[in-house]
Amino acid sequence: MRGFVFLGAKYFMSGIPLPSSASLSAEASAHLARVRECRAVMDQAARDTATAADELRRYAKFARPGQPSTHVVQMRQRQASARRDSAQAKQAFLQASAAFVHAAGLRLPPRTSLEAFVLAWIERDVGNTQT
Repeated sequence: MRGFVFLGAKYFMSGIPLPSSASLSAEASAHLARVRECRAVMDQAARDTATAADELRRYAKFARPGQPSTHVVQMRQRQASARRDSAQAKQAFLQASAAFVHAAGLRLPPRTSLEAFVLAWIERDVGNTQT
């Protein structure tokens, strides 16, 4: 990771300056708010997926061989639903992130994913507003 500069600084990677959220247009600020909402939903969906998987492992560990019980079947359905919700939340986050980056006129540094860039933007922005 050559060229990485401390995240709290004015630059993210490769010396590309990042404007503060105060200097964003109204449209970009609205997209940034949507990105933050989608991130919260994505984090909650990830927790739900992990919880469903943990519960299924716990109950499946002591299940008898053969036909699964109705409870285990329901747990599997819940896990599948949680995984589907997690994938949809991540897709919504990436769509909102793309709209934000486009509206703000930002360029992604080379070899940086959209998700990593926007998450770093949000963390940097939160760090600047707390100081």
